[in-house]
Amino acid sequence: MDAYLDGQLDPVISQRVEQHLRECGECEQAYEAEAAMAHAISQTAPYYKAPSELREQIRFSLRQTLGMTTSRGAVEGAPLSVERPETTRRGASFAMPWNWLALAAAIVLAAIIGATLLPRLRQPGSDQFLATQLIASHVRSLMADHLTDVASSDQHTVKPWLDAKLDFAAPVVDLAKDGFPLIGGRLDYLDNHAAAALVYQRRKHFINLFIWPTTAGDGKAPPMVAHQGYHLLHWSDGDFTYWAVSDVNIGDLDNFKQLFEQQTTRR
Repeated sequence: MDAYLDGQLDPVISQRVEQHLRECGECEQAYEAEAAMAHAISQTAPYYKAPSELREQIRFSLRQTLGMTTSRGAVEGAPLSVERPETTRRGASFAMPWNWLALAAAIVLAAIIGATLLPRLRQPGSDQFLATQLIASHVRSLMADHLTDVASSDQHTVKPWLDAKLDFAAPVVDLAKDGFPLIGGRLDYLDNHAAAALVYQRRKHFINLFIWPTTAGDGKAPPMVAHQGYHLLHWSDGDFTYWAVSDVNIGDLDNFKQLFEQQTTRR
C-alpha cells in the first residue's frame, strides 16, 4: 500500500492493486485512510529549519569521522595531520582542510539528488504509462475471463446498463453487419477516472474500446501506438475520448475505428 501511494510500483502491478481495491472494501477503506493521512500531513505538518547548533554538530561529526579515517591510513609513527576532536573548542577554526569538507558535502548532495530525481527520471512518460494501463486492462480481461460485466450483442441492453453505473452516457453501436459483433461491456478505471469498456470481436480476436469524457490532457495523446505486440488507436469527438486496443492487424483496427466514428457521427 505504501509503495502504491508513493507511486513506486510499475504500471502492471499498479493496475493489479487498483483492481484489488475495486473488489476489496476493507483494503479500499485502508487506502482512503492512508491517502487522507498523507494529504493531511503534507498540508498541515510544520516545517522546521535545523538550528545552527545542530549544523555545527554535524560538521563536527564529519570532521571527526574524516580525521579518524585519515589517521588509520597514515604511516605508523607519523604525526597526525588532523587535530584531535576532543581538544577542539566549538567555534574555533579546525585543522581539517576545507577541500575535504567540500568533498563530503558534495557526496551528501549527490546522494540526495540521486535519491530524489533518479526515480522520477526512470518513470515512463504519461503517454507510455497510459498505453501500459490500457494494454494491462485488455490482457487482464482475457486472462481472468472477465471480458464483460454485461454480456449481450444488443446495444440497447449494454448501453442502459453502463449508463446506470457511470456518470456519463457512453455511445454504443452495433457493427455486426460489418464484421465486428458486439460482445458486451464492463466498467473499468483508467488514467484516474472511470471508463466504459465495450468489447467487440473480429474473427478470433477481441477489441476493447475504452471510452470516457474528454479531459484537457487527452488531446495530446498520439493517434496510434504500437506497444508490446498490441495496437492502440486513439481519437476524440469532442465529448468523449476513445482508445481501441487489440492484437488484430492495424488495418482491421483502423477499419473498426472508422466504422465506429461513422455510426456515432450520424447521431
